[in-house]
Amino acid sequence: MRLAVLIPLLLALAACGFTPLHSSEYRARQELDLASLVVEVDRSRLGQLLEAEIGDALNPDYQRAEKLYQLKISLSQTDIPLFINPDGTSARGDIEWLSAYRLTRLIDGKLVDSGSLRRISSYNTSDQAAEGYASFVSIEDAKKRGILELAQDYKLRMANLLAQLEAQQ
Repeated sequence: MRLAVLIPLLLALAACGFTPLHSSEYRARQELDLASLVVEVDRSRLGQLLEAEIGDALNPDYQRAEKLYQLKISLSQTDIPLFINPDGTSARGDIEWLSAYRLTRLIDGKLVDSGSLRRISSYNTSDQAAEGYASFVSIEDAKKRGILELAQDYKLRMANLLAQLEAQQ
């Protein structure tokens, strides 16, 4: 009985145009689409790191592809101290990343999409002078994690957007 129900469902699924997201064909097509982006981020140290991470996420094999779109990103960071100690120092903090982007088509300069992404990364600090280095490392690690997560957010957003643009054509 189960087999009689399962076979028509599988046949219907095969006929609907479903493509598995993890198939090598889909990944290859997606990587070519993502490789068509030119990424430009503000020239701060963390902006350069974000640009490099997005570049690696969008085109991990460094494939040559015609550049069709430009992704311009502005990045800002806000340090939010949490759990304030009686002496006024912070024992824990968040770094909030706000990132606005504009995606334009290079052929005619038309704005295709714009928006913003937000990411928060947390860190712990120490109030002892001997552990100042540990606090520094914790903060720097939170910055790097935030940038890496933001780069992955951009990869997902651009993959979705380019798939929608391709479907419209």
